[in-house]
Amino acid sequence: MVRKVVSTGVVRSFLHGRISVTASVVATLLCFGLFSASARASCDRAPNARVVIALPEARPLETLALLHHSQSNSGDEDDQGSIVGLWHVLFTSGGQPFDEGYDLWHSDGTEVLNDTAPPQPANGAGTVCLGVYKKTGPRTYKLRHPFWSFDATGTLVGTGVILETVKVDLSGNSYAGSFEFITYDLKGNVTFSATGEIKAERITAD
Repeated sequence: MVRKVVSTGVVRSFLHGRISVTASVVATLLCFGLFSASARASCDRAPNARVVIALPEARPLETLALLHHSQSNSGDEDDQGSIVGLWHVLFTSGGQPFDEGYDLWHSDGTEVLNDTAPPQPANGAGTVCLGVYKKTGPRTYKLRHPFWSFDATGTLVGTGVILETVKVDLSGNSYAGSFEFITYDLKGNVTFSATGEIKAERITAD
């Protein structure tokens, strides 16, 4: 009986010791695992934490900026009607024909007009002169077009300027507006002036 009790006590003590050791090892491993996971989570998150916080703020701002840009571009698309290109232009003043020509508007803000307004140079080549313009509103442009003035013999007698404000139709194939025509002698005195309306039709390669 004594041997059996001793044996049972030894067994129980041994098993209790093994269980305690096992429990300690498991607890240690769990703690180590949790610590490692926490450490990894902390290390992995730290570099990205700033991004995670920033992105919810940055994305809406970026979205708003893109939306504004898109709306601006949409407005520009609705506001097509670029004046760049070649046009057949007619000037009238007081309901009467005043001038006619081919007008070339460049994307860099310069313009070239080949018109037939009298008097013409003696060689009959027509007058070709240059202008500069800027956009002042939706499909609206302001032009300053200086030129030389010759008499019927081809003699230079002064200078002049055509001032225009025109608006391109939504189709982009025509424009209309007003003009002021002024000439000066070689001393800068006004020799003639007129105002009127302009209508133009786009000339295409087709």
